[in-house]
Amino acid sequence: MLTAKNLTVQRGKKILLKEFNLTIKPGEILEITGANGVGKTSLLRTISSITPPANGEILIDALCTAYIPTNGGYRHELTAMQILSDFLDDCDSTILTRIDKFGLQEIKHKPLLSLSDGQKKRVMLATIEVKEKSLLIIDEPFNALDKQGLRLLLDLFLNICSKGGIVIIATHLPLKTIFENTRDTTEFDSLKIKSLEITPMEPKGWKFFNGAKYITAQGPIKVDQKNASNFHNEFARNLMREFQLVKFQFSDVSWPAILFLMIVSVIPIGATADSKSFMNIASGIFWVATLLVMISASNRLLQPEFNQGVIEQLIVKKRSLSIYCFTKAMIHWVLVGLPLSLLSLPLSMLYGLPGFAGLELAKSLAIGSLFISGILIFFSALGLMARQAQTVISLLSLPILIPLMIFGSAIVGSTLDGASVRNLYMLLTSMSLFCILTVPFICEKLIVLATE
Repeated sequence: MLTAKNLTVQRGKKILLKEFNLTIKPGEILEITGANGVGKTSLLRTISSITPPANGEILIDALCTAYIPTNGGYRHELTAMQILSDFLDDCDSTILTRIDKFGLQEIKHKPLLSLSDGQKKRVMLATIEVKEKSLLIIDEPFNALDKQGLRLLLDLFLNICSKGGIVIIATHLPLKTIFENTRDTTEFDSLKIKSLEITPMEPKGWKFFNGAKYITAQGPIKVDQKNASNFHNEFARNLMREFQLVKFQFSDVSWPAILFLMIVSVIPIGATADSKSFMNIASGIFWVATLLVMISASNRLLQPEFNQGVIEQLIVKKRSLSIYCFTKAMIHWVLVGLPLSLLSLPLSMLYGLPGFAGLELAKSLAIGSLFISGILIFFSALGLMARQAQTVISLLSLPILIPLMIFGSAIVGSTLDGASVRNLYMLLTSMSLFCILTVPFICEKLIVLATE
């Protein structure tokens, strides 16, 4: 059952829905209609827990929730097989069965950016898990689907309702019309369909009908929807998706290394300082180059998946955003930070650093780049609220990272002077571990704020 009590939905400063009450019982379909811009999508996002209501509460008794937006909800670089493996807990044989059912056999290994809109929607429909008490929420479900696709979608509706689930759709095409054109109308007559007509005049005057009879809201039923995440499964799933993306966009890993190589190698060619001066400034140059390259590569962290609706899917499916951010930071460190630290070892010879000093430089960069990754994931989450200023927001991390560069550079200087660097390493390691283990929890809150 789904119950909304005194619900107020607001977009910006505009109130779309005010003090609204409704109850949808198991096995029912809610059909939301209305002109463009009156708030259909905003209501769906609120019911899906993506954006919180301005006031009131929504109580849902559902074992699993699925939200299908008009467009997106997935990374376009991934294939249908990869998306289903990421979305579902099913085994490979079950996933292949879904591929066959939704007619995706010939395109299952193609990236979604090469598919038509109808094929993309079929992929998203294949990710829906039909269980007892399922809740399916779809925005404009009939767009881009051919006749066979519409039949598959209606089969999905019937299956969910037969198992005590609820279907909520926002559409310009009446469900009755779709049934008349694709299926036996007797099946339509057996469904329990309620219609919500949204008008832009007065938010409080929205009408909720079942045929011609006004439906009054019943009392709310409080249900605990918490879904505890298993860290290992979540981390492994996020990790798999990241490496699949790297295979498709290898330039995200290669060009930071090339940029680092260009910055560090050009300075000795253009400068006229003596070898001793080069040795003294080497660690500072390497740290500044590492920082700038990692910042410039940080635009791949959260912004693409935020724009394509992947983060919304994580919220709807109650996936852990803190584990998601932790995985993103670790991947950024492994794919960008560690390669730069390894490159610094041979490049340090250009500055006349002895082998033992070059090794200490590489070790300090390897540890310190973990701290940089943690800080950048924080500023990337902060930048989601600025939308188009992701890299600019990341540049604001520079003041926070100055102490890190000072300590890191001091390690090489102390090594050349023959002093102990144990305390500096302990400080650098403590900073990195503290950052990478605490920042993801802060990022989770920032991402939730960005989706509101």
